[in-house]
Amino acid sequence: VEFQRILLRVQELLSPAEVLDLTLLCSDLLKQDLGSVTAGRDLFSLLQNRGLLTSYDPSLLIELLQIIKRSSLVRDLRLKMHPQLPGTRISPYRRLLYELQENMSSDDLKNFKFLLIETLPRKKLQQDMTMLQLFLEMEKINFLDADNLDNLEKLIGDICPWLNKLISQFKAEHGAGVIAQETKLRSNSGSLDLSVTIEAVQKLEEYNMKGDWRGFCLIINNYKFSCPNLKDRHGTDKDEKRLVGVFQWLGFETQTVQDCNRTQMLQELEQLRTRDHSQADCVVCCVLTHGYNGGIHGVDGSKVALRELMGPLSGHCCPLLSQKPKLFFIQACQGTKHQEVVFLHSDGLDDSSSINVGISCDAAVPSNSIPSHADFLMALATVPLYTSYRDKVKGTWFIQSLCDSLLQMVPRGVDLLSILTHVNNEVSKKTDPYGTKKQIPQPGFTLRKRVVFPVPKQPPTF
Repeated sequence: VEFQRILLRVQELLSPAEVLDLTLLCSDLLKQDLGSVTAGRDLFSLLQNRGLLTSYDPSLLIELLQIIKRSSLVRDLRLKMHPQLPGTRISPYRRLLYELQENMSSDDLKNFKFLLIETLPRKKLQQDMTMLQLFLEMEKINFLDADNLDNLEKLIGDICPWLNKLISQFKAEHGAGVIAQETKLRSNSGSLDLSVTIEAVQKLEEYNMKGDWRGFCLIINNYKFSCPNLKDRHGTDKDEKRLVGVFQWLGFETQTVQDCNRTQMLQELEQLRTRDHSQADCVVCCVLTHGYNGGIHGVDGSKVALRELMGPLSGHCCPLLSQKPKLFFIQACQGTKHQEVVFLHSDGLDDSSSINVGISCDAAVPSNSIPSHADFLMALATVPLYTSYRDKVKGTWFIQSLCDSLLQMVPRGVDLLSILTHVNNEVSKKTDPYGTKKQIPQPGFTLRKRVVFPVPKQPPTF
């Protein structure tokens, strides 16, 4: 409620023109018709519904107020950036257009419209609009975009030539208008030349993500173990609950199974293989269990190699998933070395020589744990020779950090590998009560494109 009061206060202190500027600055983030936005609360509601603006992370609001030079509101309302989240979401291109508007007079706007008489419909030009609105109309007919500033540069040159320096600076910093360049790389021996073509594009190619349904998400959660040297995994229910909530929010159809042995786990993967993936964008499999060097344990102590988990979903075995991302998230230790901890449990073998709860150490992951087939991601909770940790009350460091990061960064349009890098950073900061235990996850992949989940239309409900 307090955050809503702050947003209402911001609305009261902004002029209608400023609200319009904020709305147009957010056009790339919202990607919808913003004609219905007539007040600050309308814009704030849209941003909140997309998960882009929360009491936990008001950084977008702070950034917007700073862009329109209302930083005093940030100070007066005591808004603070979240210290662990990046603060820039408005693209440099939108900032450039706003800066151009701020340096143009009403007469400049009239002259701009006059030059566009043969380009835009006269009905549009007769409407009362700001320069940002005019730029948006130019974008609608593909007369202007971030990679094509030539038309804008010519118009600005006729009316306000001194502003072309802003466009030139943008091009120099962000590569607008550059198609490609070649760089020669020479080996240390001097005997080999490599010609590398560098495409100057704003982002790499992305996997296709269409519609509201993302695909299937299988979650295998092993809690109760019959094998005497594998302890029950207290706290794993917290991980399962978070994973279900997050992946349903992302548009996946989730299925959870508990306490599987080797045969049952492989059967679940086989059933997942045979499902109809024709309309799916990708597939996800999360496994929460104990592990060993290069694989995971069933509840009876049986072993499953990581490559066996991925095999059924390869393009050869499941053609409907060919060229689609196959994403695995594995919470399990991969070794037998232990250390004493308090309220933390390992996902590895128990060691009778340990007085308290043992923490296993991950062993090296074999090179064939990621198959040669394309489009796989295998995100492991830990790197070779290090342990992974599970809090009995909160769940595992890796899965909880993964869920938190997806919730915070998917609405920002951040790709999955960048999110996992953020997860690495967050997990690396965690430690046990004595400050002696550390962990770092390890993602491995044969992905060919960026995995960018569409921003969910509804905020998370869990």
